Amino acid sequence: MSKKVDIKSIRYQEAIRLKYNNESYSSIARKIKVPVSTIEKWFAFGGLLKEEYEKYRDEQNQIRHENGLEIFKKNVDTASSMIVALMASENDTVKLNASKEIVYRQYGKPKETVEHKGLFESGLNYEQILRKSRDKSPDG
Repeated sequence: MSKKVDIKSIRYQEAIRLKYNNESYSSIARKIKVPVSTIEKWFAFGGLLKEEYEKYRDEQNQIRHENGLEIFKKNVDTASSMIVALMASENDTVKLNASKEIVYRQYGKPKETVEHKGLFESGLNYEQILRKSRDKSPDG
């Protein structure tokens, strides 16, 4: 009869938390007192904690993302003021970059334009190349 494993136990959850915090397998093994090979098996493809770890990772990443957005929202006024203040810099490059940042934030970056040099950089379009090839004599 196989023993039921509770992956929600403190030991397994600690292993998951440590892995998420970039602890090495040997460090995790030492802290929860199991062999490194056991830790490796737990997190391997199809391992005991693989799916649970991925779920935990995704949840934690979502929380970090939401926290980051909150921090950005709380500091957008300060950041905007700093960009405006940089326009008063003595360095022309700093002034230009700050000015461009404000314009880009308001109106978006301009689309990159590509200079058309014609087919194979000949300056000619398809029609012109075809016409030219038809006008050439067979011997020449």
